[in-house]
Amino acid sequence: WLKQETVPTLPIPILISSYLFYPTIRIMRMFLLTCGAVLIGSGGALRVTESKVSAKRPKGEVKGEPLDKRMYFMDYMPRFNFIPCGCAKCGTTAMLNFIYSRAFGHDWPYLTDADHKDIHNVFAWWWEHLETPQFELVWDKKRQEQLMNNATSMAIVRDPMERLLSSYKSKIQCLTGAGRGDPHSDAFVKQLRELQGLKTNETCLELEDFVEALYAIHMNGDAQYLNDHFLPQNLGCFYTYPPKRWSKVTTLEHPDTFKILAGHLNSTNTTLPGAHSTSQKILITEKIFDLLKKITANEYDMIGEYLSRPSRVAPGEWA
Repeated sequence: WLKQETVPTLPIPILISSYLFYPTIRIMRMFLLTCGAVLIGSGGALRVTESKVSAKRPKGEVKGEPLDKRMYFMDYMPRFNFIPCGCAKCGTTAMLNFIYSRAFGHDWPYLTDADHKDIHNVFAWWWEHLETPQFELVWDKKRQEQLMNNATSMAIVRDPMERLLSSYKSKIQCLTGAGRGDPHSDAFVKQLRELQGLKTNETCLELEDFVEALYAIHMNGDAQYLNDHFLPQNLGCFYTYPPKRWSKVTTLEHPDTFKILAGHLNSTNTTLPGAHSTSQKILITEKIFDLLKKITANEYDMIGEYLSRPSRVAPGEWA
């Protein structure tokens, strides 16, 4: 209230209460924003607002609109007049590390799981946004169109088949020894099976079962409700605006990507941040390859020309 032009029209008791309790209001605001960020959740896309343990998306809320359209797009950085976007498992962790270090002049400080700070949650207090917001969530379609015409936009993509295999190994693969990499693998499996129309107590899936489940979901027309790690890229950043509307569409591994990104952030430092990855490989059978090609056909049609090299996924090979 104290910062609004309508202050003089407010009753005097309200003005006095606002002044006296302003510190308390600020604390409550910080608490509510942080709780909101936690409730919204975290995951692996540029601004992931989906819980890692979420199940099938309610179709009644926004019928036919995918996760990215409903929750992610668009994230706008007013300070740089910049719109970044990327899919889960496309390299968004490295991208956000880079943005954070250039925006604040120091590296991302929360490096362990014990910190419980997800860099993808750019609206949480750890992005230092309470006083100087770094990101603005723009849902209004008219404003989105204005920004796409006047701001610089950049989308990070990845080879679709390689991305799905990476998501599988990270989230769903059955492993021995140290166990799976994600503690919520059972929830990812549950969501896939529910979208497939099945109930299950499975906590992991073999690759062929995973690919068959994805194929069935795509054939049923429910791909838009997939977790962001499996959501097709044509239903993410490019759901509303195709690649040709973006200032730049590129892969993380392209040699000029971080040079271009640094330019948008008014920086000359192009030192690349570290990125998490897995060196584990898995055999691709003819059946798996055939299903992967069918599942990702629309993605290749849309972003194929922006990929920096041919896919490394091939039948009879380890990928």
